[in-house]
Amino acid sequence: MTNQLIDSAKPSASRGGKSVLRSVVTPVEWTDPAVFFSRNGRLFQGNRFFWSEPDRNLTLVGLGEVLSISAEDGENRFREADRRWRLAAADVEVEGSGPAGTGPLLFGGFSFDTRGVRDPLWRHFPAAKLSVPRYLLTVRDGRAWLTENRYVSPEDEGKAGETKRMEAWTDLFSGNEEDGFGLQPPESVGREELGAEQWMEAVAKAASAIRAGRLDKVVLARQLALKGNAPFRPEPVLRRLLAEQPNTFVFAVEHDGSCLIGATPERLIRKEGKRLATLSLAGSAARGRTEDEDRRLGEALFRDRKNMLEHALAVGMIRSVMARFCDDVRLPDGPILHKLKDIQHLLTPIEGDTRGDVSLFDAVEALHPTPALGGMPKEPAMAMIREMEGMDRGWYAAPLGWIDWRMDGEFAAAIRCALLQGNEAMLFAGCGIVGDSDPAMEYGESRLKFRPMLSALGALNGDNGGEKR
Repeated sequence: MTNQLIDSAKPSASRGGKSVLRSVVTPVEWTDPAVFFSRNGRLFQGNRFFWSEPDRNLTLVGLGEVLSISAEDGENRFREADRRWRLAAADVEVEGSGPAGTGPLLFGGFSFDTRGVRDPLWRHFPAAKLSVPRYLLTVRDGRAWLTENRYVSPEDEGKAGETKRMEAWTDLFSGNEEDGFGLQPPESVGREELGAEQWMEAVAKAASAIRAGRLDKVVLARQLALKGNAPFRPEPVLRRLLAEQPNTFVFAVEHDGSCLIGATPERLIRKEGKRLATLSLAGSAARGRTEDEDRRLGEALFRDRKNMLEHALAVGMIRSVMARFCDDVRLPDGPILHKLKDIQHLLTPIEGDTRGDVSLFDAVEALHPTPALGGMPKEPAMAMIREMEGMDRGWYAAPLGWIDWRMDGEFAAAIRCALLQGNEAMLFAGCGIVGDSDPAMEYGESRLKFRPMLSALGALNGDNGGEKR
């Protein structure tokens, strides 16, 4: 396949006098994408990504990198990513065919805020970083395709040695299937809550400011630090997330020695041709221990003034943003319950058909951060987050996803996640604060939101989110 990749691209590269991004799409035998991710960990360690939709009908695994779009200065990061990807995609050559999610595809994310404090914790995750992988495995509806991407220049003509330096793509599917995937999390994990008391004080101050009319809502996040007696590897964490967190986007993205991994229930935006689809996910309650208790907790969520207000604010803002791009914005009369393993949310799906050529990056920029992630109005909420949180969110609660060469794709909000760095893992959780928010109750909700990652990291002990010793 590598010979075919180079030879078929030579004429175009020679005619244009410039490098050509060449993609060859080939159907392959179905393989477990999580095993594929794990099996190739040694060769591509620090340069992999994993993405799986909530229904698991589409899963993407990327290895290596042939093109990178990044930014340290985030002022125009969304527009610059759009501009550079359009230029690159205009010159691609694709051989073979497959469904959406095959061919040249850009995957990555953005930071939550470019004007707040900067923490070395996020040194490998700049304001924007998106990459075209060397190899892309696409699994859709039980079938699989492999895309091989490479830039080919006129100078590549006649260089037989080029192919010898590259791994044959068939090698990606061989080897030990349990390589990495059979590992277990560290046996001993210590936990440190960072600034819990200060966070509750910030919640009280924010609620007071909201009652005074400074803003309608703000989302305040906090951190939980874990330290293991061995490194936290993404492979076993990924395995647990896929097993324990259905109805979520399961993701992992490695940059050098760090891996951001999680299971988020929150789609930011999806684009398929003219159709844009998003959702409002705001308002939370615990799951019950029995079906009856679970039903009562869900019903109480619909009667809870604080949660219904929080949800309505998010719906209103998202609907107004969608109206900028779409003539007909469609949504139900009220929210539904979205039940996850440890928590249930109020959810309202929102969609519309775009007017003209709407960029996916334009929609991401307009929506980020939604009231469920930042607050409302946006700018006062962002100012309060910078003032009161005292931490760098990095890529937490920020857009993460993919866009293909046809300019379709999907981004989610990177919540319910952890940043893995050797023996250390940093977890994040945020809560929506309105005028009648109670600090102790918000603290309890944040502990619920830590549970998915605590469990996946092998650090959940009992029902209270305690540490494993």
